Amino acid sequence: MRKISCILFTTLYMLCFSEMHQFLKIPVLIQHYTEHQQQNPGIGLLDFLAIHYDGLFEKDADYQRDQQLPFRDVDCMAFNFTICECPAIDIVISPQNFVEKRKFILRNEVNASVISTSDIFQPPRCA
Repeated sequence: MRKISCILFTTLYMLCFSEMHQFLKIPVLIQHYTEHQQQNPGIGLLDFLAIHYDGLFEKDADYQRDQQLPFRDVDCMAFNFTICECPAIDIVISPQNFVEKRKFILRNEVNASVISTSDIFQPPRCA
């Protein structure tokens, strides 16, 4: 009993809140296909589907009947919006008209190491 009620409620939910109810219109699709076969015996299923679902929907003599077919329009639409509050960031734009002053210290040392890729590994020096 519990399993049957679970299946029932799941089916009701899927039929009400999704496009699952379009599958209930499949008998209309089959009936409309047999109507087209009576008018034109050479029409195949893929040709029928191409006429009714491929491209623009033309308003012909059986337009009202075509609108009863499944998946021709959207009945249930759900939009989900996520609203998040981001902290305010104060951006201060300052003018770039200043001159940066740097002091360069020149040393006249005899034992100053020259840093290059070949001088990385050197023996220790005595002071």
